[in-house]
Amino acid sequence: MANKTQKQEVAPQNETSNKAKFNPDKYVHGNMTREEVIDLKRAFDIFDADGSGTIEPSELKEAFEQIGFKSNPRMIYQVLGEMDRENIGGFTFDDFFRFAIRGNVKETRAEIKKQFNLFDGNREGRITWDELKRVAVDLGEDVSDDDMKKLFAKADLDEDGFVTFEDFYNIMTGLVYFD
Repeated sequence: MANKTQKQEVAPQNETSNKAKFNPDKYVHGNMTREEVIDLKRAFDIFDADGSGTIEPSELKEAFEQIGFKSNPRMIYQVLGEMDRENIGGFTFDDFFRFAIRGNVKETRAEIKKQFNLFDGNREGRITWDELKRVAVDLGEDVSDDDMKKLFAKADLDEDGFVTFEDFYNIMTGLVYFD
């Protein structure tokens, strides 16, 4: 019989036999107890529906909808931009953990740039209509091309045919009203 004080490794919900076991002790930090780390990992695993170790836009959208939030692409990409430190188009448990312990901090220009980069797939410094369409598809949005063109036209504040970082920044910070 195992001693109750003995530390055990916890298997993530979606774990397969060839993945390493999750060690909550690696994450015990400040006021976060081992049990809280385990709870946080369980929450992460719920969001990570495919068990890949990365929460992707479609998984985040689905998870929000399952808990009753009517998600929109802006909200999804704000969350991803905040948490995706490696700019991989999703976030890992390490990102999720850092976010959980960090607390509320106002978004910086650098954080908004990370969100912009999620849309700017070819890293040209501007979002094209095709990139906006890709994001909608990634999120499982059923939006007609006409509606997408209207959305794109609203976001293209300087009417140069692209959504530049300045356009994006002004919308995200509320410097320009966008509905």
